[in-house]
Amino acid sequence: MTEIGSLLTQVRKLSYPACMKPVAGEVKGRAFFPGGKGTFDDSSIISDKPIMVVGQDFDVEANFSKAEAAGQENIKQNPTWRNLLALLEEVRISPQSCFFTNAIMGVRVDLSPGSQNKQKNTGDSPAFKHPDFIIECQDFFLKQLEMQRPRLILVLGKMPAKFLATMVEDLRPWKQLQTITEIDNAGQQLMCDATFSNDVKTTLVLLTHPSFRHLNIQKRRYKNNLTGAEAELEMLKDALKTINAA
Repeated sequence: MTEIGSLLTQVRKLSYPACMKPVAGEVKGRAFFPGGKGTFDDSSIISDKPIMVVGQDFDVEANFSKAEAAGQENIKQNPTWRNLLALLEEVRISPQSCFFTNAIMGVRVDLSPGSQNKQKNTGDSPAFKHPDFIIECQDFFLKQLEMQRPRLILVLGKMPAKFLATMVEDLRPWKQLQTITEIDNAGQQLMCDATFSNDVKTTLVLLTHPSFRHLNIQKRRYKNNLTGAEAELEMLKDALKTINAA
């Protein structure tokens, strides 16, 4: 069984709460894991990819079904993909060198349990209201991490950052963050040589979530005098220097 095949088999065995569902199938083309393989080159191998990209969760089930029917996520219209790929191109990171995954496994159900309101595909994942499931997802994340052993992790937004923080002593400042501005003010956007509980050591950089980049990028601060997009680009370039020097 391939590396991705093994992960897909394991992820479907998690104990999903009512607000989340395991992916029923697989998007055959480009899509974040677990909706798809999570590789831009359609590879089923991640151990040869030096960079991990971590979002919050995949999407609502209706959007997963659309992506599955289309054969891939729409990388031109989907704001996460569109803005993320533009950022990677700007710092000369090849998407083929990345594994695109999520902190929370599964997809959000279309309707909130006991409600007539449709589940949103933005904002905090409803999974965070179920701590036992979060622990399962963290254990599963460690399996992904051990399989890939990335030299750099790009963390997309505050919720994945808080998810990761409980697994790494070095990331303790991220645990209670309310805004990324807090982390910028403390100079803790870039964490080098952070060691996870399974002894995997890597560099992490906390980025603005691509979906809301146009709204939030102007708030970024780095190295005392850099602001906005320039600040985020510089912290990402510094993160790349740490892995290029290894």
